[in-house]
Amino acid sequence: MDSARSGSGRLVLIAGEPGAGKTRLAGLTATAGVPVAHGRAIEPAGSPPYWPFRQILQALGRPGMFGAASAAEERFRRFEAVSAALIDAAEPAGLVLVLDDLHWADPGSLQLLVHLARSLAASRLAVVAAYRTTETAGREPLRAALAELSREPATTRIVLTGLSEAEVGEQLCDIAGWAVPEPVAAAVRRRTGGNPFFVGELGRVLAGAREGDLPEGVRDAVRARLGRLTPPCRSVVAAAAVLGTTEPLDLAAVLELGPAGVLGALDEAAAAGIVAPAPGYDFTHDIIRESAGLDVATAERLRLHARLGGFLAARPGARERAALVAYHLIEAAPLVDAPAATRWAADAAEQAAAQLAWEEAALWYERALRAGGAGESERTDLLIERARAQIKAYDVDGARVSLTGAADSARRRADYPALGRAVLVMEGVTDFIWERAGRALCEEALAGLPDEDSPLRARLLAQLVAADVWTESPASDQRSRAALAMAERLGDKRALIEALRARQLVRGVPDGARDRLELAGRLTEIGRAGDDDAALWAGLWRFDAHVQLGEIDRAEAGLPAVAEAARRLRTPLARWHAVRVRATMDHARGRFADALTHGRQAEALARQAAHDGALTPSVGFLLGLAAITGDAAAVPEEPGSTGFAGVAAEFLRAMFATWKLAHGDRDGAERLYRTLPPLASVPRFVLISALGGTAELAAAFDDREMAAEVHRRLLPWADYFVCGGAGVVLTGGSARMPLGIAAATCGRLDDAAGHLREAVRRNEAAGLPPMAAAARYHLARTLARRRRPGDREEAAALAVAAGAEAEALGMRPLARDAAALLAGLGVAGPLTRREREIAGLAARGLTNRQIAAAAHISERTAESHIQHILTKLGFASRRQIAGWVASGMRTPSP
Repeated sequence: MDSARSGSGRLVLIAGEPGAGKTRLAGLTATAGVPVAHGRAIEPAGSPPYWPFRQILQALGRPGMFGAASAAEERFRRFEAVSAALIDAAEPAGLVLVLDDLHWADPGSLQLLVHLARSLAASRLAVVAAYRTTETAGREPLRAALAELSREPATTRIVLTGLSEAEVGEQLCDIAGWAVPEPVAAAVRRRTGGNPFFVGELGRVLAGAREGDLPEGVRDAVRARLGRLTPPCRSVVAAAAVLGTTEPLDLAAVLELGPAGVLGALDEAAAAGIVAPAPGYDFTHDIIRESAGLDVATAERLRLHARLGGFLAARPGARERAALVAYHLIEAAPLVDAPAATRWAADAAEQAAAQLAWEEAALWYERALRAGGAGESERTDLLIERARAQIKAYDVDGARVSLTGAADSARRRADYPALGRAVLVMEGVTDFIWERAGRALCEEALAGLPDEDSPLRARLLAQLVAADVWTESPASDQRSRAALAMAERLGDKRALIEALRARQLVRGVPDGARDRLELAGRLTEIGRAGDDDAALWAGLWRFDAHVQLGEIDRAEAGLPAVAEAARRLRTPLARWHAVRVRATMDHARGRFADALTHGRQAEALARQAAHDGALTPSVGFLLGLAAITGDAAAVPEEPGSTGFAGVAAEFLRAMFATWKLAHGDRDGAERLYRTLPPLASVPRFVLISALGGTAELAAAFDDREMAAEVHRRLLPWADYFVCGGAGVVLTGGSARMPLGIAAATCGRLDDAAGHLREAVRRNEAAGLPPMAAAARYHLARTLARRRRPGDREEAAALAVAAGAEAEALGMRPLARDAAALLAGLGVAGPLTRREREIAGLAARGLTNRQIAAAAHISERTAESHIQHILTKLGFASRRQIAGWVASGMRTPSP
């Protein structure tokens, strides 16, 4: 709190088991003379989304920030506004936010806390959040949020553990008013593990008891306290525990005591320490609440929920509290009308979706379905909406299940518009598992719809093109044109976006890159009108096209716009796209440490969503990174048991072969290589990438027939760069390099040398150091084989340069191969890698000052290096160094 007051905000996570003192410790913030605002998550499912933050904003006089959002206002903007409001409220005196029972918070609140934590550093805001360590298992949103929070430098974590035996004795003494014998204190310590709340509850029933007289459990001790209440008071406390509310009017509505009787009972419970005094009447501890409700019979529980649900539904403004009404009605099943419970749950889901709480919306749609009151048509709609919320929350696995159910329901009624709406939930989502089913459903819906213009038909045509992208359907070009023309006739924005997407997929070949830039321009215009999704995809299409054209600087310049669109969308899928293109660029530029960080982030997002369409390229990227760096740590765990099938398995098999070859496992690499599918079966939008990878594998295993096929297929695209045309994962640089490798494998060394010289030039011009180094090495190999006059010397110089750059970048396999090539040429010397680099600069006639600038060292260090080189080689002048470099750096004769 002192740090926050001085302008450096902090987040403190207080963790411990129930009763460890988390709430008590957090409550001490109120004694520090700084304004404090409290928010508390509650266990019942009826609380609105973002409930802890709603309470805080209400206390700060800023309610209404969680109203329904427009379609264009995504979560990032909401989170930014709330964070800004809280940080502003901390000026100038500081502010403490206390978030209690974080383990019960909805996923939206957890993500908002993460967003806020990233903005704390320059604020006067201190956030104290308490959660149970016993409640993290199975709560993936909580675990993910805690993991992200732990990485923030503003975060401190305090874990509360049990008291020692001596401290237990002190606490018991405070409660009893006299010194408790050590054996009793020891027994209480054993029974409670030193948990302060448990110690207190047992202490209240001690009154001189011996060890054998202690209650068997803390809940028994709590029940003993509850048993001393009057019957009316016990009835009120039990109802409050079951219903999750201590609101007197609510309790009066379900009991027969009337408001005055309920208030009297609550005052009695407060005097006994069961609840806090008026006006709040909250239970003094969750364990007391949980214990108080344990002995309520099932029939009575149902009756209480039914009465309260009906009472709340009849009150004015009930629709604003749809989640609370729905919770009680669902808990009361089967005593209430099932259709009514379903309708209220669906209203709660719609409200959550309108507030961008997608995870909460999916849960409420599930509860609406389980309530059992939906007819067949309504059930179809609920399943579709649940799938839509799951996709927004990046739960692709769950969305597949929902869509399968929706499709079955629509098919039973021959409801083709509903079937079409179900298929369109997967628009823009690549998913190999859903691919076959999605295509079949798309065709079925199109066949059942009237053959006339409609936004639904245009979007289904576009979706069918997307579903066929891996199978190269001959009808895709015509369908994409038809979808685009129909969308333009209708003037429907959503249909136009999807038709543009379909056309982009069809033009995913290298010679379609300019077309894709034009399509991205059209989509950008839509994005400027406030459509963040369109802005994201326009940026991604532009990135892909620029990389394939070799315009790497332009591709990288577009990354901030992609990241900004992803931040505004605030969906995991958008975040995955932003992270994976950043990883691609890091790899291309030789920033391998950053590439590994971003690659792992992308893989984690994909695994969390069980999204095969994102996981396959993420795993493939890490394998490609491992192949170029030789870093086994970059290889995903258990690479042989990924569980992928179909296209995904074929893609990863090729990447595993490349990794094994770089790692020195030639036999394993060749076994995988011999099982790869024929090039004729590879979709055209990834064909150039497949050709690039196959060229190196064919060369490694002297497969001349395959090399010839690669050369033939790749030659028309010689002036493009190797990468996929609809979703870049990796770039292999200029296509001239695999062309040169393939030509060399076929023995056409002159052609190979020409291609590889051009590859070196193009990769350097594009700013791709790893690919330039690799092209130099392959050119050196080709020249060493060709053996024309001057070839050996040039090969040696190229191998030295390639090896030096590989070592500088961290490309261990290439550095190893360059050293082996030099050894084969009989080129060796006593100089270190750094000295060879300096010698090369000196041979170009650079002064010491120029060498220092080029090598990023001091002028004195450059002078020292030159002196060492002269001494080691036995030379007297720089002219001799230049001659030695020109001769291929062969060791001088003694």
